Amino acid sequence: MGKHVFCTDLCRERGEPLEGLGDAPQRILMLAWPRGKWRTPRWESVDMSPALTEALHDAAQKGLHVALVDKVEAAGNLPTLHALPENVFADFPDEADLICAIRAYVAGTVFTGTEDARPTILCCTDSRRDACCARYGFSTYKALTAQADPTRVNIVQATHIGGCRFAASLVVMPARQRYGRMTAEQVPAFLVALEQGSLYLPAYKGRTNQPEPLQVAELAAMRWAENHGYAPADVILDAVGPLDDPAEGMEITLGAAIGATRLSINMHAQSFRVQGNCSTVAQDGGDDVLRWCMDDVHAHPPAGAQPVTNAPQQLS
Repeated sequence: MGKHVFCTDLCRERGEPLEGLGDAPQRILMLAWPRGKWRTPRWESVDMSPALTEALHDAAQKGLHVALVDKVEAAGNLPTLHALPENVFADFPDEADLICAIRAYVAGTVFTGTEDARPTILCCTDSRRDACCARYGFSTYKALTAQADPTRVNIVQATHIGGCRFAASLVVMPARQRYGRMTAEQVPAFLVALEQGSLYLPAYKGRTNQPEPLQVAELAAMRWAENHGYAPADVILDAVGPLDDPAEGMEITLGAAIGATRLSINMHAQSFRVQGNCSTVAQDGGDDVLRWCMDDVHAHPPAGAQPVTNAPQQLS
């Protein structure tokens, strides 16, 4: 048997950018289920009754993200069901009530429960879906649970949340922030940013529900701002260029403003061989996908101001 090839490692070697893939689920229903019983698809996990399987499958088919979650090596127990972004959780006396709550939530009615003021971090450790999520995700999850204050942030390990080739993959709710390639070493700085209500830019994928080039440009501008003493939250994108029907090698320049300073953000479209998980690698599958890649950021200070001394910033 040949050596296992990890899709995350291949993705890094090919230079595919993390930025621009920040879309996060709008609604998530988390169901507590032991990690050892997770299976693919998740609604066919061990010990699930046919009725519960059907309810979860129907919820997923209607566009709701259903995540099985567990809490290993962390303080406290998990509630049976937790709805996000409403941040309401509850336990149920029997499975029939649980299934009713799931179906009602899919239809738009939130079940009665307890509100949780903490943000929730879902860290994918789904080894049944992809080996990278186990290899990279679990070490990041353990670092999170070891270092975070459980009274201030809710951390769970979850089934597949997307982005296996960018493991470790995280979603922060209800803010709908998606992070990738998060390592255990980055966890302390990530938690500080979360506590401050800021984005952790080194692993941030981009703003949800925005076209990929806008995500890339905004993130590049925010990183430039942070490196030059500005507040990343003050970045305003403008002067949007053509975004439709990109072709290999196409170049665009987008604009941004930070106060009176203007930025020109240059990028190009590049094709990458994308193999979204390890099983695709093993089967020699995959697709060629156009991605937007950063080239540089140029600053244009206001008239009469001292020019920014730094050379154009190269971002990967």
